[in-house]
Amino acid sequence: MNFEKYQQINDTKMNFQEMEDASVVSNYRNQGCGDGYRIFLKVQSDRITDASYTTTGCGFGLASLALITELAKGKTLEEAEKISTDEIEAGLDGFPPRRKNYPVAALEAFHQALDDYRSGKGAPEDVRSEARQDALERFRNGGNWVGENIGAVNFDGETLDGVDARAANLARASMRGASLIKANLDGANLRGAFLNDADLRGANLTGADLRWCKLTGAKLDGAILTGALYDVGTRVDPDKLDLLDQMRASGEKIFLDRKQS
Repeated sequence: MNFEKYQQINDTKMNFQEMEDASVVSNYRNQGCGDGYRIFLKVQSDRITDASYTTTGCGFGLASLALITELAKGKTLEEAEKISTDEIEAGLDGFPPRRKNYPVAALEAFHQALDDYRSGKGAPEDVRSEARQDALERFRNGGNWVGENIGAVNFDGETLDGVDARAANLARASMRGASLIKANLDGANLRGAFLNDADLRGANLTGADLRWCKLTGAKLDGAILTGALYDVGTRVDPDKLDLLDQMRASGEKIFLDRKQS
């Protein structure tokens, strides 16, 4: 183990800070020692542009969090998911045998932060509320959402017929039961969005990112899904599996076997 680097990380508290403009703030409790971890991630266009943490823990916990947040910077969410404990340990040329649980806990905390980001669980409530009000007011006044960043915002049950949201970031947005008839969602980022029971008849979803998007119960008659991206987490009703023929698969598997009823 490189004790000199370990000491330097602890002395400078690398990446140890709260982040005011974080996309997600995630809390984690190390069950082994009871230490509290808080991870802050700033995400733009599915890429982690900044990462930091705070902790009540010891030097090994701090070092592990410092290293994983440093590794995460600049990576896409998909790339960040692949960070391993070996990479964390490599930052100090290995951890002592009795301290290898700390990189494991740091990785678990980081994965929880990614999950919280995708679900919208860790987005600051005041930020989401303000974004929701601004977006709805703009739409009701005849404006559009083209290229807007309104991810993890709750639009459940809203009437958004004809909304122009081309290339908008609506990742993890909740639009359960919303009316989106003839909405233009061309190229929109809807990764992890909840569109359960939404009315998407005639909507344009060409090239949209629908990975981990929930579409069960949605009305999709006449919807255009050409080139939209789906993966193992995309949920559609079994009787609508033929819609996947218009789309592009991401990953080796899909959620439902077409041979299943």
